[in-house]
Amino acid sequence: MAKKIENLTLRAVEYLAGDDHGEYVGEDLFMAMSARQFGKLFLQTGQPYRVDDGRMMRVLSGHAHSIINMEPHDLQPGMLFVVPSDSVFEIETMDEEFDIQTFSYRELPQEVLFNECTTFRLDDDDWQITGEYFRLLWHIVNRKPLSLPSVRALQTALFSELHLIQRKEIAERKRRPVSRHEDIFHRFTTLINEHAAREHTIAFYADRLCLTPNHLGAVIREVSGQTVMQWVHRYVIQQAKLQLKYSDLPVWQIAESLNFPNASFFSKFFKRETGMTPGEYRIRK
Repeated sequence: MAKKIENLTLRAVEYLAGDDHGEYVGEDLFMAMSARQFGKLFLQTGQPYRVDDGRMMRVLSGHAHSIINMEPHDLQPGMLFVVPSDSVFEIETMDEEFDIQTFSYRELPQEVLFNECTTFRLDDDDWQITGEYFRLLWHIVNRKPLSLPSVRALQTALFSELHLIQRKEIAERKRRPVSRHEDIFHRFTTLINEHAAREHTIAFYADRLCLTPNHLGAVIREVSGQTVMQWVHRYVIQQAKLQLKYSDLPVWQIAESLNFPNASFFSKFFKRETGMTPGEYRIRK
């Protein structure tokens, strides 16, 4: 039976972590100075997670490749990334040394938030500054009683610092403008997030981007190394995995939510893409 967890909420994190995690986990906040001690609970490859609150993460060591809201991200030491609430995060591959620091956030001023997943490649000075924020936050969250206003004030200050860093990065990128093909790919992944649960054809996305299907296919393959349909199927499988792992919905209902004609067709598709039937995936630990 699948665990009755709709999303990777803070309560779900607390339930999965148990009593001996050694980091701060509660209904209002999650913070870990090293995620490796949680084992495979939160660094599991091939399992998508939907986060209810936002997450900020610093890559301490190792390398990983992730898909966040259908955008590919290579995670390396010295990087920091902000994942907004209601995002879907999946680690595709990672090496044995991969480790992150992370905390959740909510109820911060709207002007300091990032509306989409934002990645920072920090120089030595910015890496040290963000590390000091993390260490100070760690001290604050371990004081009793916990002062959430103090936590959110410090998180707000860190987000403001990241906006300064982002402005520097934007100025640098203006000297190296994004290519038209990269811009098409970004707009394509945005459409995938919005429509791929129901729309599974190349023609739909080509029409939305005012391109021919052949041209869109060539651009997506050039930028990402994968086809349009591989990206559509990736999204569908990701959503199917989320529902299979974190709900008790019957397979036919999941198939219906992803616009398959019937459960049999969906099950064949899922097994072709993953090597497992939906039922086998659901009971896999």
